[in-house]
Amino acid sequence: MKTMINEARQKNALCRVLWLNITIPLVFITTICLSQNTVRQQLDREREGTSFLDPKTYEKARSFIRRDSTYYLGYMLEGAYLFFRANDELGFTKAIGPLKKAMNKIESDYDPLLRIRTSNFNTYNANYKYHFDYGLITYFLDRCYQNVEQQDKAMEVLQHIRDRNFQMEINMDSYNTMAWLYHRNRMYTSKQFSFLKNSVKENVAAANSCLDSALRKIKNDLPFNNGIYDPSYLNRQYLSTFHYKAMIHDYLLDIDSANYYYDQLIQNGAYSSNNYAEFKLAMGEFEQAELYFRQAEEREQSVEKTTKEYFYMRGTLATYRGHPEEADTLLSKVLQSQGSTPGYGWHCIGLARAQHYEGLTAESQERINKAARFQELHIGTTWGQEQYNLAVASLQYLNQLNFKREYMFEHDEWYFWFNPLNWYRWIKYTIEIRHHKMLLASLVAESPERDQVIYSLFSPENLITFDEVWSVMEGFGNEYFIKMYKNRLDTDKRPRMKKYFRYILGKLYLAEGKDSEAKEYFEMVLNDPECSDPFETLLIARTYEGIARATGGKSQKEAIARLYQIYPQLMPFTDLTMQFNLDIVGQLNDEQNRIIKQLKRTRIDFTDNESVPVVTLSFGQKNESIDINYTVSIRGEQVQHGTFTVDPTSKEDAGKLIAYHLFGIQKTKIGEQPAAVPQIEKKPSEKPV
Repeated sequence: MKTMINEARQKNALCRVLWLNITIPLVFITTICLSQNTVRQQLDREREGTSFLDPKTYEKARSFIRRDSTYYLGYMLEGAYLFFRANDELGFTKAIGPLKKAMNKIESDYDPLLRIRTSNFNTYNANYKYHFDYGLITYFLDRCYQNVEQQDKAMEVLQHIRDRNFQMEINMDSYNTMAWLYHRNRMYTSKQFSFLKNSVKENVAAANSCLDSALRKIKNDLPFNNGIYDPSYLNRQYLSTFHYKAMIHDYLLDIDSANYYYDQLIQNGAYSSNNYAEFKLAMGEFEQAELYFRQAEEREQSVEKTTKEYFYMRGTLATYRGHPEEADTLLSKVLQSQGSTPGYGWHCIGLARAQHYEGLTAESQERINKAARFQELHIGTTWGQEQYNLAVASLQYLNQLNFKREYMFEHDEWYFWFNPLNWYRWIKYTIEIRHHKMLLASLVAESPERDQVIYSLFSPENLITFDEVWSVMEGFGNEYFIKMYKNRLDTDKRPRMKKYFRYILGKLYLAEGKDSEAKEYFEMVLNDPECSDPFETLLIARTYEGIARATGGKSQKEAIARLYQIYPQLMPFTDLTMQFNLDIVGQLNDEQNRIIKQLKRTRIDFTDNESVPVVTLSFGQKNESIDINYTVSIRGEQVQHGTFTVDPTSKEDAGKLIAYHLFGIQKTKIGEQPAAVPQIEKKPSEKPV
């Protein structure tokens, strides 16, 4: 009995010890949790009204982390602040750390709440803030990964969102953004990013499949959202997916489908002015494209440092319209205001193109060198590094051509080939041109979407001019391209593009030595009822250049005269010779006579023919400098005029400078030829197939 009593006492004592061992930690943990919840509630209250753009936000975020390093909020604020401050790869990489911590912590602490799907307003409202914050965290983190080209990581973030099956993806858009990633990286394969397919066609199909999933999800979520969200808001969910549907059908040149989705977006005021402008540009509706690019600038409200496509594209349109100087002014202002932030490289390319068509080859080369050295981030755009590299290589090649053409224009002496220096120059230029031509050709050959994007001449993803596309194909398989463009004439559904295909066919037949066929196609371009569109100026000028090459005698002279009237800056960079009647005002001294002799040694035919444009020159002295006044008149109407000053260091090239000014080219120096610099390789990666 005693033994039994002792055993009972021992058991009771053991139970009391166990109870204390369990109860005391539970009380301690409960106390900690209550204290932690109190701190978190206080942090939530202090967070109210905080702007991610406020310089004090970073300090507040670090304070939140010190007070509760296990709570996601401080890391979210820190990451968001760094996201909006980022200007380069390093900046976005710094933002990834805290944002990743924030995502891990909110998933760890509140995952069951993130997965709640309910039609009960009170239940949904009680957990809304976690859904809202999770959306912010994943949006910023996904964008950071995209901006530093860690596309696999970006896809993983989207999969986290998708797998929680939110009834309303607040601040996030899983399936639509997945489609964006497939489309943006369509030219790559699974060798670069594991989620991708193995061809452009398959990647675009995967993007479309994601969009179909987005539409299905909206329908599946409807029973839960019907009593919580306004019906008009729920209907607008479809518009987000339509935005991406329009973009993909636009890329594929599925015109009817693209029009359908854009019409839906426009009717509901949910369209992207920039995307719609690029669609209109691909259709050849340039005036509408210009209008919507301007509208895109006016509607721009994002505080993110995204690529401003509309500035670049407006510059290209100004060049088409025969006013590269306007593109120069626009892009120079943009570059001055933005500094070395994302988009700087693209705007350098746009400015280099404008200066190329202004005839300012040295300035263009300096600017394209800056683009080649700049490590561009392609933020919020489908424009990628491959398109960037192609645009840089294209202008580097064209500038090398122009350096040679400038030299030939400036030295049209009968004894040219008797000078060994000229032979050396000719060989040097030829080697440089061939080198850059091969670089350009290799980039095009490596592009898996060259048929869809480049050879179509106008495409939402083609970021070089039709003029540059011709420079890509020139000298490679004329018969192949003749067959291609004849087929495009028959099958392409864009009526405004037909004249461009005919122009290319004219150039191809000209290269084949079939002048009569070339002339026929060029004349078909000029007879097109829409060739009076001012945005066709570059096309018409190039067409007259083609006719001049394909003909002789009076027809050739008339074509040259028309080319000069339409786009005079192009003339010195052709092998065509312009005729002028020269009228010099006043008596010339020895120095001025030397200038006129040099002018006459350029590739200009000064004649007594009264039917050609009349050049009037006069000189003035300003200390050691010379003021040169010039006008060019056609049938009494001034088409070029101005005054420029030649300083003492440039006097030996004054005649050449006059020659350029007669064609509207505002050169200030002769002989400057910056060497092309190689492009920076951002990261070693396998080439797309």
